[in-house]
Amino acid sequence: MIASERNLYILREIHERGVINLKEVAAALGTSEATIRRDLEKLERQGKLTRVKGGATKNGGADEILGMGELAMRSKTQINHAEKLAVAAEAAKTVCDGDTVFLDCGTSLAPLAAILLRRDVQIVTYSELVLGQVKNPKAELIMVGGIYNAHHNMFTGTLSEQMLSNFRFQHAFIGCYGLSLTEGKCFDLDMASTNMKLIGMENAEHRYLLVDDSKLGKRGFYTLADLSAFDKVFCSEPKEPVEAPENFIFVQK
Repeated sequence: MIASERNLYILREIHERGVINLKEVAAALGTSEATIRRDLEKLERQGKLTRVKGGATKNGGADEILGMGELAMRSKTQINHAEKLAVAAEAAKTVCDGDTVFLDCGTSLAPLAAILLRRDVQIVTYSELVLGQVKNPKAELIMVGGIYNAHHNMFTGTLSEQMLSNFRFQHAFIGCYGLSLTEGKCFDLDMASTNMKLIGMENAEHRYLLVDDSKLGKRGFYTLADLSAFDKVFCSEPKEPVEAPENFIFVQK
């Protein structure tokens, strides 16, 4: 991953969490702590964050670069990419040719879109990240319109919700910001996208949650759903064993 992509990830994490841990960022990006330390030093000189022992905190400077929403979101597709690919491949096995599918927004869903767009299925989504995954898709792709959110590359709002509510699906594939195994819940950051997720889930026969193991123990601003609401939760194999509900499918990369 190039330096500009690492910087966007760092600034987004600080924007969302307020503080980041150097070791956690290095592990998430698959790079050395020394590299991340140099990134933090550079960003501090630019006035975009404040370094503290073991990490960095927000000082308001992250907001300027996060205005480049599309680049920030697309750069996140490379974070834990191998894990997301493995999860997507396993989740795609639940879909048969001829099925109708709802695809949520988020970088965990982009690899699944790349697989399903090559198949004889119908896909409905509000995520612009789905577009361009395959140059000449075999699938029929329906894009739900509405108010465009450039930061998250998605369409939301009343019009989007009304359009989405008219569809029915065999499968709904959902992403989230984080989940808690102890609470049995998954979380999101944005209520507008949460509404779209819930409509897709309500109108589907089968519901699946797709996450990589970095989402475990990560809590968001808004509760999305109980983990029991999903037929299956596809998650990359965590580095340390965890106790999870029976509907969890842990996937090796």
